[in-house]
Amino acid sequence: MEKARTTFFATYLSGLKPLAMLFGGVTTATAVFAMVSQAGNAIPIILKTLDIPSCRTSDVYHGTQTNFKKEGAVWREYPVGAVTYRYEFKEIKRAHNEIILRNLTPRDTADWATLTVHLPPCDGTAKLSEGLPERWTDLQQVWRAPRES
Repeated sequence: MEKARTTFFATYLSGLKPLAMLFGGVTTATAVFAMVSQAGNAIPIILKTLDIPSCRTSDVYHGTQTNFKKEGAVWREYPVGAVTYRYEFKEIKRAHNEIILRNLTPRDTADWATLTVHLPPCDGTAKLSEGLPERWTDLQQVWRAPRES
């Protein structure tokens, strides 16, 4: 009786083995594809959790009116086309959504010591905040400088 059972499975179900292997391979490939496609949705969440920008940040940002360049421990703001800087800043925070620069240069304003520039790490509008409570102003459009080869 045992031999009859073995013969039945060997004879009639052996043809299904390649089909089962193919089906198993297809489901594995589908699962891998699904994981890869879902990774695209997870990456922004992971970057935000780790406080990492979604683009490669730069130490040089060009703007419509001035340029910001990190030189050593300070950032400097240069008028477009100028070789001498106008203002100096200290970087106090680099997060996934902004680079915060605190003003170091005395200015003709009462709130110069609280003045901060907020650069977008992935291009956009730089903002300026000053005073307590903070007053916000859109400063200018900025973008990352192309990488030098």
